[in-house]
Amino acid sequence: MSLVDILSACLGGTSQQSSSGGRQATYLSADEASRMPLEAFLQRSLESAPSALEQSGAFANIFQGHLQNGADTAYIAQTIQSELVRLASNNTDKATAQWACQLLAQCAQKTGRAGNDMYKPPQAQNQSYAQVTGSGNGGEWEMQETKRRQQYQPQPAHHQGSDVYIRSYFFPSEESFGKLIEFLSSAQSTLDICVFNITDNDIARAIGNAKKRGVEVRIITDDEQLKCKGSDVERLSDQYGIPFKTDNDPQKFMHSKFAVIDRRAVWAGSYNWTIAARRSNNESVICTNDQTTAKAFSNEFEKLWNEF
Repeated sequence: MSLVDILSACLGGTSQQSSSGGRQATYLSADEASRMPLEAFLQRSLESAPSALEQSGAFANIFQGHLQNGADTAYIAQTIQSELVRLASNNTDKATAQWACQLLAQCAQKTGRAGNDMYKPPQAQNQSYAQVTGSGNGGEWEMQETKRRQQYQPQPAHHQGSDVYIRSYFFPSEESFGKLIEFLSSAQSTLDICVFNITDNDIARAIGNAKKRGVEVRIITDDEQLKCKGSDVERLSDQYGIPFKTDNDPQKFMHSKFAVIDRRAVWAGSYNWTIAARRSNNESVICTNDQTTAKAFSNEFEKLWNEF
């Protein structure tokens, strides 16, 4: 039995399974993947394994870049294992297992453990989504996927050629969550966060990484939520030296939910930065780099920061 068969069996299926009734992978472009931090790249490329196999060369180069930047291979292996356990079965998962094997093989080569008996992943073919997932040529799945991709194309806010964008995201959605991580990871100089609560460790990690790369980070949160179990705000302060303020008024909530990066772009909406909001709640968010909007939210943050 091959390693692909073993992994596929662990996921609850075999390499001969069809894709009917199974998980269908979302599309992930190499361009989008190249802008992701390591953890998001691992999670999203495994969730979208047909994308990784279809664009194998580009995805492999992205992963090699992470390895060359000193990524912890033990952490990578642990993340991959967790994702494989989480994902379901069928042909899409066979693609997931194949791509996971390629990641692990590159890790082994990086650590110098490659040998004659090392598992060598199958060479990826430049196959279409239909071929990889077993969904047929030009079928309903591909039409739905094409429609979904078009739906997520950023639209200019004013006219063709404009650099201004307004984008909408909805939850629960790991794709929308990936956009939040991407937004936080794009901060270069400042990151001002004003949210009711932070309990999602993946978000906390992205905030900590911003601080580590030299971004000036500030957080405003609700005083009551600060003491709730799982809140990451005080931990971020202790671990990274990130300053924070609260409303200090038990009679009301600090209920705003927005973030401003580099005083040039805003993420704002109903979304709490919590696991429940990410995976269960119906939430909506607007993200824009419209300068009038960015300035208004920056001014609101400064007003609250000085008030608290």
